[in-house]
Amino acid sequence: MADLSARTLLDRATLWARGHVLAVDTCWALLWFVLSAVSHPVSGFRTAESWTYLALTAACCTALALRRTSPLPALAALAVLLSLQILWLDHLTAITGISALVAAYTAQSELSRAWRAVGFGLLLAGAAWAVLSMPPEELSADLEPRLNSVLSAWTAIALFSLLGTFRRRSREEFARVVEHARLLETQRAQEVRLAALDERTRIAREMHDILAHSLNVIIAQADGGRYAARADPGRAVTALATVSQVGRESAAELHQLLGVLRDGEGRSAAPAPGVGDLPGLVEEYRRAGLRIRLVQHGTPPAPGGGRTGPEAPPALPATASLTVYRVVQESLANALKHAGPVDVRIGLTWSPGRVEVAVANPVREAVAAAPTAAVRGRPGRGGGPGHGLVGMCERVGLHGGALEAGADDATGTWRVRAVVPWERT
Repeated sequence: MADLSARTLLDRATLWARGHVLAVDTCWALLWFVLSAVSHPVSGFRTAESWTYLALTAACCTALALRRTSPLPALAALAVLLSLQILWLDHLTAITGISALVAAYTAQSELSRAWRAVGFGLLLAGAAWAVLSMPPEELSADLEPRLNSVLSAWTAIALFSLLGTFRRRSREEFARVVEHARLLETQRAQEVRLAALDERTRIAREMHDILAHSLNVIIAQADGGRYAARADPGRAVTALATVSQVGRESAAELHQLLGVLRDGEGRSAAPAPGVGDLPGLVEEYRRAGLRIRLVQHGTPPAPGGGRTGPEAPPALPATASLTVYRVVQESLANALKHAGPVDVRIGLTWSPGRVEVAVANPVREAVAAAPTAAVRGRPGRGGGPGHGLVGMCERVGLHGGALEAGADDATGTWRVRAVVPWERT
């Protein structure tokens, strides 16, 4: 059943009135015209003065009907019409008072600041002129009653001007609130878009790391299995098993990663890889042909949530652990892709609140460049930086760390060095 309470009807009427300003003002103008015609002091409309009064009243009401759609022209026309009434008639009429008060309200609520001051001054002057020019038979010729009448007229004009000021400020405040709400909505929409962009960037970075790792291992194993098929079929079978295992693991990781893009599907609760998974990663690349030496200095911190007391070292956040894992994974994938089955040294140096990751491997040909903080591409593969190195730099930068990657021509070694700090909690 429709809600027809008084509050609801009032709200609906208010909304309708805001959208139909001309219709509302026209209704008021018609009402004022009827009241002015009924209150005309002359009985009947058989004289020229009566018809003149009726014409001026109709013109004034027309101007009042346009007071909000065209405020300045309507008020200017109203000023001229009121002046004609004062000059033509020897007495004040109902439409004169109504027009003056409505004009005082409209001037303060609709006009600009400069025109508001001009309108207020003209209304005060016009009120004094109308009262003081009245003939003695209409108003006593004594100065005191005339001055009292002028003050009464000024008071009424000031009161309606004050009401118009309140109306204007209320409308301005409402407009500010609406604008503030619009800006907040725009800001929320921008935050949603930025969050979606960050999520897409994160997914793209994760997909690159997963695919680069798995495809490099698969390619290396496939090449090794092809050459070993004739001489040692057992090694070929082992290579194919590694290809199958890496393919399944990568497919599972991609399925878990892309699950966040599907609405209405449950997400896997499998944790992201971290420092604890490095031995498995190293073993996987050893099977792919790399000769890896993993060295750790210092004591690795406990995973996030593992601190037992205030003196314990800062726990390793999951995000920092994932960054260390991805840096090592990308470095090993690049080493296998660009240098083949070579010796790789991985060093992890643990300090309170930070870890330094260093990965070094020989390159196939000397590169006349020293390691720098800039991310650069590998030799012989085009001039621009690789997406993997850029992704590593972004990952480390999220923690406020630094990454260096480049070739040392003195030793013929490609080095990757990353410092990953984390806050003490």
